[in-house]
Amino acid sequence: MWRQLYDNGGSPKRGTSLSRREWWNTNLLQLSVGGLLSTWVPEHAHAAPITTPYLMEEYFQPPNTAADQGRFYFPTLTPPFAKRATYQYTLGRNAWALEQLLTFANVSATIRCNVVQLESTGGLWVHSPHWPTGEFCYLLDQLQGDVEHIVLPCNALEHKAPMKAFIQKYPKAQVWISPGQRQHGPTTKLGQEFDMATLYVDIPENAGPVSEVAFCHKPTKTLVATDAVVYIPTEAPNIFTTYFDTDTVRDDPTFWPKTVLQAVFLPLRTNDDNNYPGFGAIENRLVRAPILRAFADARAPNAVKDWVAKIATQFDFDRIITSHFASPIAATPQDFASCFSYLTPITGNSNSNDKLPPIACQDWELLEGLNQVIAENKLGAPATFDYKKDCQ
Repeated sequence: MWRQLYDNGGSPKRGTSLSRREWWNTNLLQLSVGGLLSTWVPEHAHAAPITTPYLMEEYFQPPNTAADQGRFYFPTLTPPFAKRATYQYTLGRNAWALEQLLTFANVSATIRCNVVQLESTGGLWVHSPHWPTGEFCYLLDQLQGDVEHIVLPCNALEHKAPMKAFIQKYPKAQVWISPGQRQHGPTTKLGQEFDMATLYVDIPENAGPVSEVAFCHKPTKTLVATDAVVYIPTEAPNIFTTYFDTDTVRDDPTFWPKTVLQAVFLPLRTNDDNNYPGFGAIENRLVRAPILRAFADARAPNAVKDWVAKIATQFDFDRIITSHFASPIAATPQDFASCFSYLTPITGNSNSNDKLPPIACQDWELLEGLNQVIAENKLGAPATFDYKKDCQ
């Protein structure tokens, strides 16, 4: 049984039932997307103040691996197409991350399946599962809980491509999907342990839907996000050494900055010291990925703003776990909202990002050029919002 995910009162715009072919296909705007819903964060939004988000100690603990259980899965729709490693991290509070690597041409990034053990049943809630290699399934099964719920939280290709294969491995689990995809069964709220906030915008002119469901696990005060925000660590995660030369990953000072900039679609611009200013603007901070600002937020600013407002005003959390780059992140609801301050300035408390350098205007040129190509060739809806706000 497949169930559609909506928070209370949420409903999709336009049709939500897609054909099998549409369900597996995606386009530029669907490669990575973050969340939705409509009042910005008021000054008194939440008791938790704006702080400085940071990576919690669990991120720095060594991972568990099981290469002897098998790293091959075929066929896959996302590269690498041969062997792919899985690293398991303990996130604390009865949560874990199972990490694999994505390698699209010159774009490489981590992708994490986050797993939460439910207090009510002891079963496992699996968020955005990956390709079920022998190693992946072994590390998941070692958590000593039955897989009870499988969640597809957005319509980005890298998240939905492994779903069918994973569900076949765990056929007894209840499957939940974000709006804009295949719909079977009633639209219901996911249990009592989670609050949900749903972003769904069906952008016109063949641009496709933007969809993400964010979850707050109330017993552990954890926000589970997919693409909504990211935290860029200073060094490359360990799993990169399973695909790239170890000496290059560890000793080449340009490897990680270039990898990050290519993943978020910022140019490889260097300054007089041969540093990458674009990397410096997003390193060691909680941010909205630039590619999502330029493609999703630029076309649906009000919907994204409303979604962020709901998360910031109605969710109670003190940490965030995400599907890309690094987590868990110590952060409050206001810290989350401050990542979107370019949509509408937040009054009252100062923004934790104000002290950090903004992305330079010239570093938006690549994404701006892609938006111009989309508009000039009528490949999709044009941008309607200045996502480069406050750049220098």
